[in-house]
Amino acid sequence: MSETSYEINAYAKINLFLKICGKLPNGYHKLYTVMQEVDLKDDITVTIDDGRDELISVRDPEGRDISGNNLCYIAADKFYGYMARKLKTSGFPAVTITLDKHIPVQSGMGGGSSDAAAVLLVMQQHFGSPFSDREMEELAVSIGADVPFFLYGGTCLCENVGEEITVLKSLAGANIVLVKPREGVSTAECFAEADRYPADDGLIREYKDFTESLAGDAEEKADISELISFLKSREDCSNDLQKPAEKMVPVISALIAELEDNGAQVARMTGSGSAVFGIFADKEEAERAVSAIRKDHEKDDLLVMGIKTI
Repeated sequence: MSETSYEINAYAKINLFLKICGKLPNGYHKLYTVMQEVDLKDDITVTIDDGRDELISVRDPEGRDISGNNLCYIAADKFYGYMARKLKTSGFPAVTITLDKHIPVQSGMGGGSSDAAAVLLVMQQHFGSPFSDREMEELAVSIGADVPFFLYGGTCLCENVGEEITVLKSLAGANIVLVKPREGVSTAECFAEADRYPADDGLIREYKDFTESLAGDAEEKADISELISFLKSREDCSNDLQKPAEKMVPVISALIAELEDNGAQVARMTGSGSAVFGIFADKEEAERAVSAIRKDHEKDDLLVMGIKTI
């Protein structure tokens, strides 16, 4: 009998751009988006106990059970289900997951999805990699559209529902200011509103052409200035969910303008919101923007922080 614990960081993401390419018969949306990992993280400990039969639990740092519909629980449960079908076995060891949350919820930064991917990666390692990369991607997307990206991290093109991942040149090192208002955005409602706007095939082609310039190995460095120039040249806001989200949470557009007024080279909403981010020329400018926005919103329930792409 043995107990093994793993500590892992589950990093957040931002969508540098997000285009909706249509809707599938099953109701899911086809996406074309470049996701970027950033250094805001949840802390996770996964303990696997061979001395107990299969029992999955998720707890907060104070030991309270938060299993419910938590994506960490779903990830561990699905991993065991896939193993049972593939290996024709049962009676797996107990898994206890301790989750210390720092990524804000309803922010569009993929916190729950990142947590789920972290659990999958730990269990894949612990059990000797029973699944291929493709099987892991299929398992991940069955949990959520953003989960496959977090199996890779860095800078990636994510297509279709989210399970088609292409690793791109690294955009690590960019200075980001993140602002998250108190209000959140319902992802389902945001996509429903976005369905009212038809996909622009010509515009999507422009994004695909630009993404080809990012193609390469993750060890290669991409030109962040080219990304900024491309995004600034587009009047469509680069994120097809931004306009619908702004209707639901009007402060989003005001915060984007405030980031730009404080020196952001480009500012956008991430995912379905409500968090917005600005890319700054250097760390000092980003820090000045953080201080200025915090000062202007001293009495508001607003999360403002400087982060980096990784």
